[in-house]
Amino acid sequence: MSYPSSTESAVSSADQPLSAFPAARNASCEQTPTSKRLHRSVFAIATGFTLVGLMLFLFGIKKPAAMFYDEGYFVPEARVFIHSTTNPRPQEKPPLGKMILAMGIKAAGDNPLGWRVGEAVFGAMTLPAVFFWTYLLVRNLGLACLATGLTLLNNFLFVMSRIGMVDTFFIFFLIWSLVAFTAALVLQVSVGRRRFLFCSAGVFVGLASSCKWNGVDTLTVLVLVTLALRWIAAHPMSGVNSSLSVCANKVKEIGLPILILGLTILPVIAYCLTYWPLCHVIHRPFSVRELVAIHHSIWHFNSTTISNPFITTPWYLWPLKLTPERGLSYLMGNPVITWGGLLAMGICMRRLWRVVTLQEGMVFLLFAANYFQWAVTPEKGLFYYYYYPCVMILGVTIAVAMRGLPSRIFGLRISLILLLAAAVIFLRCYPRMMHLDAPWDCALGCWV
Repeated sequence: MSYPSSTESAVSSADQPLSAFPAARNASCEQTPTSKRLHRSVFAIATGFTLVGLMLFLFGIKKPAAMFYDEGYFVPEARVFIHSTTNPRPQEKPPLGKMILAMGIKAAGDNPLGWRVGEAVFGAMTLPAVFFWTYLLVRNLGLACLATGLTLLNNFLFVMSRIGMVDTFFIFFLIWSLVAFTAALVLQVSVGRRRFLFCSAGVFVGLASSCKWNGVDTLTVLVLVTLALRWIAAHPMSGVNSSLSVCANKVKEIGLPILILGLTILPVIAYCLTYWPLCHVIHRPFSVRELVAIHHSIWHFNSTTISNPFITTPWYLWPLKLTPERGLSYLMGNPVITWGGLLAMGICMRRLWRVVTLQEGMVFLLFAANYFQWAVTPEKGLFYYYYYPCVMILGVTIAVAMRGLPSRIFGLRISLILLLAAAVIFLRCYPRMMHLDAPWDCALGCWV
């Protein structure tokens, strides 16, 4: 694994066509044997991460045998889609996540496996999305593997992929929207494919918002990045980083009508269409008036309901939190990712001060939007697991920061040190996250 020795060399590497990525070649170009081998390697690695994640998340997923944490809210709402009964609770969240929960229950039964199997599958399929997104950003297989490995070990993905809630579905659609959006900006593909990728990003972020409204934070970032690139394309300047100019030209190539379609119309359509099955099963009309009523109910519930103060945590304490959430599988972010990611974010911000690049700019804006929005949210109770999207971004941030740093320190690979340190902490937390019985719950030491 070899990284650029400086920020400048890392930036310059971003100017090169991403011909190594399978979709990167133009239709008229022939692939070399070397590129074909690399294409196979990319997909083989992504598949490997998916299978490892699936095995890790499914093993012992039936524990605990009873519902815990917010499963008691989401599972009964998911049953509505199976039995076509009246919703037992007023609308509290958008419907897509609960629909996917219902699919798991329908496939595996109304039991612990059925409640959680959908999360395990979607959590595992999030790993290749992280891998592809990082690879598109840094164009380095080693760093893409580093980001994906850290994501697998960040505790959040493991815990949230083993509980019957909707956050894992939300993250799945969110990261895949970033894959499609970034691919539209950096791949050397035909105009038609570029437009398809851009529109796909809009559909994915719309589906993410139909799991949780927080998808609008990422959509805002995509709009800001697109507007900035379009402005650069319309106002060429000698001081603009060459990689940004390349991306700006590709945004111009997409065209204003498709940009509007992908960032406004398609997300709204994808979002609204997920309400049709809900209206069908609760025997209410799928109409504008009904959608307005449902959204008023969701807004009222989330802006007025006061949560249990003993399990809520202020948003500004999340990054440095070192006490586990006992009610949620002893969830605690892996400090290697949460603290190391914040350090990496500082490095990216320093680079942005010197020269604006797509890589550092995207991870900074995405983290800021998904983190600081909690400072202004009208929601009355904030929970630690809301930090989940930010932690997923921090793993990628570490890889982005590493591309401009030496790959070794005292002869040791930094990436290997990070992965080993993250693995040690993950294993330390593993028995409690797995809900193992005594004495195995303290096999690697007991929590205080």
